[in-house]
Amino acid sequence: MKVQAVEAVRDKKVSFFMPSGEIDEKGFEKIEQKLKEMIEAGDFNIIVDLSRVSHLNYKVVGSLIDYQQRFKKYGGDIKLVNVSPYLYDILRLYGFYPFEIYPSRRAALKSFA
Repeated sequence: MKVQAVEAVRDKKVSFFMPSGEIDEKGFEKIEQKLKEMIEAGDFNIIVDLSRVSHLNYKVVGSLIDYQQRFKKYGGDIKLVNVSPYLYDILRLYGFYPFEIYPSRRAALKSFA
């Protein structure tokens, strides 16, 4: 799992987060640890690049939404990029998903401006 921090526009720090493979509840524990580390480090603006994710368990979506709400509480957000049609359908099947989805990192980065 790769996390890369960059400086975005208007002095906002944005971290790119790149999980990979199939993400089930057990696999989400690793992601959850990274998200907790980001909160502790004060990194509240996150772009999750899903280009390397082949499957996302629908139960994980609820946990990800919980983390997004935590990040928003600190003035940040979690935004998604490179969401395949398959993953988009999983998000849609969950019912309500508050994530902003962008076609590229650059577009998501600009959205934090």
